[in-house]
Amino acid sequence: MQELTAGRLRRGLTDPFLPVAALALLAVSAAALDATVLCWSSIGALAGFSLSGSV
Repeated sequence: MQELTAGRLRRGLTDPFLPVAALALLAVSAAALDATVLCWSSIGALAGFSLSGSV
């Protein structure tokens, strides 16, 4: 088993996959529940996250 170094751990925690996946899941579930405001706010968060240069 490999040992996790601080650099590998930091890269894993700051990888943009986790927040993007969470926001996409939130948008899909909000759309399924007809929660229009929550759906559009999560889509806006995805757009802002991608435009901020974080991805």
